[in-house]
Parts: sequence; structure tokens; C-alpha cells
Amino acid sequence: MSKPLTPKSSASSAAASKSLTLSEMAARWYLRMREHAHNQRSAEHHAFEQWLADDPRHAAEYDSFAHAMRQLDSAESLSTLADAAEQQAFLANEAGRKAKQQRLAQLMVVCFMCVAGFFSHQQYQVWQAAPVMQLAAQNPVGQIVTKTLDDGTQVTLSAKSDMEVTYYRHERHVLLKEGEAIFEVTKDPDRPFVVETDTAKITVLGTRFAVNRLQQVVRVSVDHGRVKVEPKKEAAPAAITPLAREITNGQVLEVYANRAMVLVNRPASDAFAFLNGRLVFDRADTGEIADTVSRYRQKPVQSQGRQVRNISADINIQDIDQFLRGLPNIAPVRLQETPQYTLLHSRQ
Repeated sequence: MSKPLTPKSSASSAAASKSLTLSEMAARWYLRMREHAHNQRSAEHHAFEQWLADDPRHAAEYDSFAHAMRQLDSAESLSTLADAAEQQAFLANEAGRKAKQQRLAQLMVVCFMCVAGFFSHQQYQVWQAAPVMQLAAQNPVGQIVTKTLDDGTQVTLSAKSDMEVTYYRHERHVLLKEGEAIFEVTKDPDRPFVVETDTAKITVLGTRFAVNRLQQVVRVSVDHGRVKVEPKKEAAPAAITPLAREITNGQVLEVYANRAMVLVNRPASDAFAFLNGRLVFDRADTGEIADTVSRYRQKPVQSQGRQVRNISADINIQDIDQFLRGLPNIAPVRLQETPQYTLLHSRQ
């Protein structure tokens, strides 16, 4: 049995009581009163009555604790509390489930945005890659044609030449498959003008230039403006990193298959001479002569054997046959006629 707590308790007991909280004191008195419920006149009851009288808060705290304990003693109350606990657990679980759903929904939104962004980018790429204008031009032997493209750019295609023009929303592209062409490009900073051959890529914003695709070399001649020339990567050896080079007014650049580019000392105006019915050869070899005159002659010319170099001439396109007959007089070559070709043989 617990020792009674009375107003006459020792100083140590009073100090111990003061160290307890009001709730703890009320709980202790409740337990003691349950032990002495059969004896209402005991000293313990007297001490309890004194404690209640000492402070109105004591009675209030005791009544609150006693009410809570009576609730626990009731089966109905216990059931209610259990239901409440279950409900609390359910609500906690439901809150956790909703939090997971919310996180999953947020993740799905992020994934959807990523997928939508990817497909939007893909659609944009498809939109950019869709041609807005296409043109194929193939000139027969001896015929020169000038075409004006949708943006005002003028292209003069030499004889026996073949090109494909494709305009995109972000680029204007020409594939020169064979022959020679002169371009007078309308400026459009948002859509660079690009000319490609099998070995070279020429990029320009606005200028007048010529591209001559010969068997051994691609020659780019600039009348005015500025162009960027670079060998195509697949045409360069693995050990060589292709470097772009800019050329401007009056300059001529040659791009050789699988070789570096060479800036040559020759007039750029020679490339435009065919517009006036002339062909100009400046230190040309027999391969270049054969390629060029074959554009204006029904029977093509082929160069056979060792190349003869450093042949210079300025001829009228109408006089090509006369030029060929007189060629052995100015260069160590001989002519041979076959049913299909005129052959140039080296005499060296």
C-alpha cells in the first residue's frame, strides 16, 4: 500500500510532489483512490481531499483523468476507440496511398511532357526536312539553260550538265551531279545556299560564283561575294580532318578527290566564259579538255594514257572540232577517231 500523501508530509515528499506535473499528480491520486475506494474515512482520503482543496486546478485535472479512465473501462467506449484507431489507420493509409498516386501522377506528367517534347521535336524536324520546292534539270549536249528559282536566284546550267535543286525551310540545296553551273544567289541569311558535288560542299549567303565538276577536280570560281568551300568528309582520308576555306572576289579554289584544297592562280572570269560562247583553258590537262569539249560535242572526247598538262587556249564553242584537229600542233597529243569517241593519246 502506498504511503499517504498529506499536508504534513516531510519536506522531501513535498519536494518530490513539486517535481511532478499536475497530470502526473492527478494520475497518482486516481490510482490511490481506487485502492482505498472501500474506506472513505482513511487518512489517504483525507489527504486527497486536502490536495483537491489546495488548488482548483487539482480538481479539474483529476476529473479529466477520471473521465478518461472511465471511458477506457467501458466496452462500448473501447470499441469506439478501436474504431477510431482503425479509422485513423485507414485515413493514414489512404493519405499515404493518395500521396503515392500524386507522386505517380506527377511522374506521369513529367514523362508525358518528355514524350510530347520528343515527338514535337521529331515533328519539327520532319517539318524542317520537308521540301518546299524541288527541281531537276538535265541539259543535253550543246545546250545552255538559265533558270530563275523561286527566291529569285538565277542558275545557268552548262551543256551536258545535271543538277537537282531542293529548297527547305532552313536551307537551299543544289546537288550538281554532272557538268558546270553558274549561280547568282539571292541573299537570305535564314536559308544558306549550299551546292554539293561528290567531293565538295560550297556554302554561300549571297554571291555570284561558278562550280565546275570535272573528273579529277571540282573548281569553284567567285565573281563577287564570299563563299565557304569544304571537302566532303567521306571524300577525305581518315587521317585528314577537312577544313573549310573562304574565297572571295576573283579567287579560284580547286578541290581534289581525297586531297586537300588548293587556291589556284587563274582568273575567275574564265569560269563564266561559256555564257559568251567561249571556252578558256588555262594550263589545263587533256582530261579537263576532254571533259569540257564533250559538253558541246555529240561525239564525246576521251583522254587516254598519260595526261598532257599546261595546255592554254581561248576558243569559240562553235570551233571545237577545229581546235581538236589543231591540238596536236600545240601539245604532244594525237587524235584517234572511233565510232563512239574521239580519243586523245599522249605522245610523251
